[in-house]
Amino acid sequence: MSCDAVLSVLEPFGKCEDTLAGSRIATHCLYPSFETVYIYVVKIGDEYRVHDGGGAYRSAWTHGRDHVLASRIIAAEAKRFRLQHRDDSLVASDVTLEWLPSAILSVANASSLAASAAVARAAAAIEEALVEKIDKVLSSTIASERIARDFTIKGRSGGDRHFDFAVRDGDAFSLLINGVSAHHTSISTKFVAFSDAEGEQSEKFAVFDRELATDDTALLQQVATVIPIRALQAGARRAIQHGAG
Repeated sequence: MSCDAVLSVLEPFGKCEDTLAGSRIATHCLYPSFETVYIYVVKIGDEYRVHDGGGAYRSAWTHGRDHVLASRIIAAEAKRFRLQHRDDSLVASDVTLEWLPSAILSVANASSLAASAAVARAAAAIEEALVEKIDKVLSSTIASERIARDFTIKGRSGGDRHFDFAVRDGDAFSLLINGVSAHHTSISTKFVAFSDAEGEQSEKFAVFDRELATDDTALLQQVATVIPIRALQAGARRAIQHGAG
Protein backbone atom coordinates (compact mmCIF):
# COMPACT_ATOMS: atom_id res chain seq x y z
CA MET A 1 0.00 0.00 0.00
CA SER A 2 1.45 3.38 -1.00
CA CYS A 3 1.92 6.29 1.40
CA ASP A 4 -0.52 8.33 -0.68
CA ALA A 5 -3.20 5.69 -0.09
CA VAL A 6 -2.45 5.62 3.62
CA LEU A 7 -2.55 9.41 3.87
CA SER A 8 -5.87 9.51 2.04
CA VAL A 9 -7.35 7.22 4.70
CA LEU A 10 -5.95 9.45 7.45
CA GLU A 11 -7.11 12.66 5.79
CA PRO A 12 -10.18 13.18 8.04
CA PHE A 13 -7.88 13.42 11.08
CA GLY A 14 -6.20 16.48 9.64
CA LYS A 15 -9.42 18.46 9.39
CA CYS A 16 -10.49 21.23 11.71
CA GLU A 17 -13.86 22.96 11.97
CA ASP A 18 -14.97 26.00 13.91
CA THR A 19 -17.56 25.43 16.65
CA LEU A 20 -18.89 27.46 19.56
CA ALA A 21 -16.62 25.43 21.87
CA GLY A 22 -13.51 26.22 19.80
CA SER A 23 -11.73 24.83 16.76
CA ARG A 24 -12.63 21.12 16.74
CA ILE A 25 -10.02 18.56 15.70
CA ALA A 26 -10.65 14.85 15.09
CA THR A 27 -7.88 12.76 16.67
CA HIS A 28 -6.76 9.14 16.31
CA CYS A 29 -7.86 8.36 19.87
CA LEU A 30 -11.11 6.52 20.55
CA TYR A 31 -13.63 6.19 23.36
CA PRO A 32 -14.75 2.71 24.55
CA SER A 33 -17.65 2.78 22.08
CA PHE A 34 -15.09 3.39 19.27
CA GLU A 35 -16.21 6.98 18.81
CA THR A 36 -13.58 9.51 17.77
CA VAL A 37 -12.08 11.71 20.48
CA TYR A 38 -12.51 15.33 19.40
CA ILE A 39 -10.32 18.05 20.86
CA TYR A 40 -11.18 21.77 20.96
CA VAL A 41 -8.68 24.63 20.72
CA VAL A 42 -9.53 28.15 21.88
CA LYS A 43 -7.18 31.12 21.35
CA ILE A 44 -6.91 33.40 24.36
CA GLY A 45 -4.58 36.34 23.76
CA ASP A 46 -1.26 34.96 22.55
CA GLU A 47 -1.89 31.50 24.05
CA TYR A 48 -4.34 28.65 23.69
CA ARG A 49 -6.70 26.57 25.78
CA VAL A 50 -7.16 22.92 24.74
CA HIS A 51 -10.06 20.78 26.05
CA ASP A 52 -12.05 17.64 25.27
CA GLY A 53 -15.47 19.27 25.39
CA GLY A 54 -16.53 16.91 28.16
CA GLY A 55 -16.17 13.92 25.85
CA ALA A 56 -14.64 11.60 28.45
CA TYR A 57 -17.41 12.39 30.90
CA ARG A 58 -20.18 11.84 28.33
CA SER A 59 -18.71 8.49 27.31
CA ALA A 60 -18.36 7.37 30.94
CA TRP A 61 -21.88 8.54 31.79
CA THR A 62 -23.42 6.79 28.80
CA HIS A 63 -22.00 3.44 29.89
CA GLY A 64 -22.06 3.72 33.67
CA ARG A 65 -24.48 6.44 34.82
CA ASP A 66 -22.20 7.17 37.77
CA HIS A 67 -21.25 10.84 38.09
CA VAL A 68 -19.02 10.43 41.15
CA LEU A 69 -17.02 7.57 39.64
CA ALA A 70 -16.61 9.31 36.28
CA SER A 71 -15.51 12.59 37.86
CA ARG A 72 -13.03 10.87 40.18
CA ILE A 73 -11.35 8.94 37.36
CA ILE A 74 -11.24 11.96 35.03
CA ALA A 75 -9.63 13.99 37.81
CA ALA A 76 -7.01 11.27 38.29
CA GLU A 77 -6.15 11.24 34.57
CA ALA A 78 -5.98 15.04 34.58
CA LYS A 79 -3.39 14.87 37.36
CA ARG A 80 -1.42 12.16 35.58
CA PHE A 81 -1.24 14.19 32.34
CA ARG A 82 -0.73 17.49 34.20
CA LEU A 83 -4.04 18.86 32.98
CA GLN A 84 -6.92 20.56 34.73
CA HIS A 85 -10.35 19.09 35.44
CA ARG A 86 -12.98 21.78 34.93
CA ASP A 87 -16.73 21.31 34.58
CA ASP A 88 -16.31 17.63 33.65
CA SER A 89 -13.77 18.50 30.95
CA LEU A 90 -10.04 17.86 30.64
CA VAL A 91 -8.25 21.15 29.98
CA ALA A 92 -4.74 22.36 29.13
CA SER A 93 -4.42 26.10 29.73
CA ASP A 94 -1.86 28.73 28.79
CA VAL A 95 -0.51 26.65 25.93
CA THR A 96 1.99 28.31 23.59
CA LEU A 97 1.88 27.74 19.85
CA GLU A 98 5.05 25.65 20.11
CA TRP A 99 3.43 23.27 22.62
CA LEU A 100 0.01 23.17 20.98
CA PRO A 101 0.52 19.77 19.21
CA SER A 102 1.69 18.17 22.46
CA ALA A 103 -1.25 19.65 24.37
CA ILE A 104 -3.73 18.30 21.80
CA LEU A 105 -2.22 14.82 22.03
CA SER A 106 -2.12 14.91 25.84
CA VAL A 107 -5.76 15.94 26.20
CA ALA A 108 -6.88 13.38 23.58
CA ASN A 109 -5.02 10.52 25.26
CA ALA A 110 -6.15 11.53 28.73
CA SER A 111 -9.76 11.76 27.55
CA SER A 112 -9.67 8.32 25.92
CA LEU A 113 -7.97 6.65 28.91
CA ALA A 114 -10.27 8.31 31.44
CA ALA A 115 -13.39 7.16 29.61
CA SER A 116 -12.05 3.62 29.23
CA ALA A 117 -11.10 3.39 32.90
CA ALA A 118 -14.47 4.75 34.05
CA VAL A 119 -16.41 2.39 31.80
CA ALA A 120 -14.36 -0.60 32.98
CA ARG A 121 -14.94 0.30 36.63
CA ALA A 122 -18.66 0.81 36.03
CA ALA A 123 -18.88 -2.55 34.26
CA ALA A 124 -17.12 -4.25 37.17
CA ALA A 125 -19.59 -2.70 39.63
CA ILE A 126 -22.54 -3.79 37.48
CA GLU A 127 -21.17 -7.33 37.29
CA GLU A 128 -20.55 -7.47 41.04
CA ALA A 129 -24.17 -6.48 41.68
CA LEU A 130 -25.32 -9.11 39.18
CA VAL A 131 -23.34 -11.85 40.96
CA GLU A 132 -25.09 -10.91 44.22
CA LYS A 133 -28.48 -11.24 42.50
CA ILE A 134 -27.52 -14.63 41.07
CA ASP A 135 -26.44 -15.77 44.53
CA LYS A 136 -29.82 -14.85 45.99
CA VAL A 137 -31.69 -16.74 43.26
CA LEU A 138 -29.55 -19.86 43.62
CA SER A 139 -29.74 -19.78 47.42
CA SER A 140 -33.54 -19.75 47.25
CA THR A 141 -33.60 -22.59 44.70
CA ILE A 142 -30.79 -25.01 45.55
CA ALA A 143 -29.46 -26.43 48.82
CA SER A 144 -26.50 -24.34 50.00
CA GLU A 145 -24.11 -27.30 50.22
CA ARG A 146 -24.54 -27.89 46.47
CA ILE A 147 -23.46 -24.37 45.48
CA ALA A 148 -19.78 -23.58 44.96
CA ARG A 149 -18.92 -19.89 44.71
CA ASP A 150 -15.94 -18.30 42.96
CA PHE A 151 -15.23 -21.66 41.38
CA THR A 152 -12.14 -22.44 39.26
CA ILE A 153 -11.51 -25.43 37.00
CA LYS A 154 -8.64 -26.42 34.73
CA GLY A 155 -9.64 -25.80 31.11
CA ARG A 156 -8.77 -27.96 28.14
CA SER A 157 -5.94 -25.54 27.36
CA GLY A 158 -4.44 -26.14 30.78
CA GLY A 159 -5.34 -22.65 32.03
CA ASP A 160 -7.49 -21.90 35.06
CA ARG A 161 -11.07 -20.87 34.15
CA HIS A 162 -13.16 -18.95 36.62
CA PHE A 163 -16.91 -19.27 37.20
CA ASP A 164 -19.03 -17.27 39.60
CA PHE A 165 -20.97 -20.39 40.61
CA ALA A 166 -21.01 -24.14 40.10
CA VAL A 167 -23.84 -26.44 41.18
CA ARG A 168 -22.72 -29.82 42.49
CA ASP A 169 -24.39 -33.08 41.47
CA GLY A 170 -22.73 -35.80 43.53
CA ASP A 171 -19.01 -35.70 42.82
CA ALA A 172 -19.45 -33.69 39.62
CA PHE A 173 -20.98 -30.33 38.73
CA SER A 174 -24.17 -30.20 36.69
CA LEU A 175 -24.20 -26.44 36.12
CA LEU A 176 -21.54 -23.74 35.64
CA ILE A 177 -22.68 -20.12 35.86
CA ASN A 178 -21.07 -16.77 35.03
CA GLY A 179 -22.67 -13.37 35.28
CA VAL A 180 -21.95 -11.29 32.19
CA SER A 181 -22.22 -7.57 31.50
CA ALA A 182 -22.31 -5.66 28.22
CA HIS A 183 -18.67 -4.55 28.55
CA HIS A 184 -16.38 -6.09 25.91
CA THR A 185 -13.94 -7.39 28.55
CA SER A 186 -16.73 -9.28 30.31
CA ILE A 187 -17.96 -10.79 27.05
CA SER A 188 -14.52 -11.97 25.94
CA THR A 189 -13.49 -13.29 29.36
CA LYS A 190 -16.67 -15.29 29.85
CA PHE A 191 -16.55 -16.62 26.29
CA VAL A 192 -13.04 -17.97 26.87
CA ALA A 193 -14.04 -19.54 30.21
CA PHE A 194 -17.07 -21.30 28.76
CA SER A 195 -15.34 -22.46 25.59
CA ASP A 196 -12.28 -23.78 27.41
CA ALA A 197 -14.54 -25.76 29.77
CA GLU A 198 -16.32 -27.54 26.89
CA GLY A 199 -14.95 -30.89 28.04
CA GLU A 200 -16.88 -30.56 31.28
CA GLN A 201 -20.12 -32.58 31.37
CA SER A 202 -22.02 -29.61 32.73
CA GLU A 203 -24.64 -27.22 31.48
CA LYS A 204 -23.38 -23.65 31.26
CA PHE A 205 -25.35 -20.45 31.91
CA ALA A 206 -24.27 -16.94 30.95
CA VAL A 207 -26.63 -14.79 33.04
CA PHE A 208 -27.28 -11.13 32.25
CA ASP A 209 -29.27 -8.36 33.90
CA ARG A 210 -28.89 -5.49 31.41
CA GLU A 211 -29.58 -6.33 27.77
CA LEU A 212 -26.59 -7.48 25.72
CA ALA A 213 -25.81 -6.51 22.14
CA THR A 214 -27.14 -8.96 19.54
CA ASP A 215 -23.67 -9.94 18.32
CA ASP A 216 -22.42 -10.48 21.89
CA THR A 217 -25.40 -12.73 22.62
CA ALA A 218 -24.77 -14.69 19.43
CA LEU A 219 -21.12 -15.15 20.38
CA LEU A 220 -21.89 -16.42 23.89
CA GLN A 221 -24.61 -18.74 22.60
CA GLN A 222 -21.91 -20.71 20.82
CA VAL A 223 -20.57 -21.91 24.20
CA ALA A 224 -23.34 -21.38 26.77
CA THR A 225 -27.04 -20.83 27.34
CA VAL A 226 -27.62 -17.08 27.60
CA ILE A 227 -30.46 -16.21 29.97
CA PRO A 228 -31.75 -13.13 31.81
CA ILE A 229 -31.57 -13.13 35.60
CA ARG A 230 -35.37 -13.39 35.77
CA ALA A 231 -35.23 -16.80 34.07
CA LEU A 232 -32.41 -18.19 36.21
CA GLN A 233 -34.54 -19.94 38.83
CA ALA A 234 -36.52 -21.97 36.29
CA GLY A 235 -33.39 -22.64 34.23
CA ALA A 236 -31.42 -23.84 37.26
CA ARG A 237 -34.21 -26.20 38.32
CA ARG A 238 -34.41 -27.64 34.82
CA ALA A 239 -30.63 -28.10 34.63
CA ILE A 240 -30.55 -29.87 38.00
CA GLN A 241 -33.40 -32.19 37.08
CA HIS A 242 -31.73 -32.98 33.77
CA GLY A 243 -28.45 -33.70 35.52
CA ALA A 244 -30.14 -35.91 38.09
CA GLY A 245 -31.79 -37.85 35.31
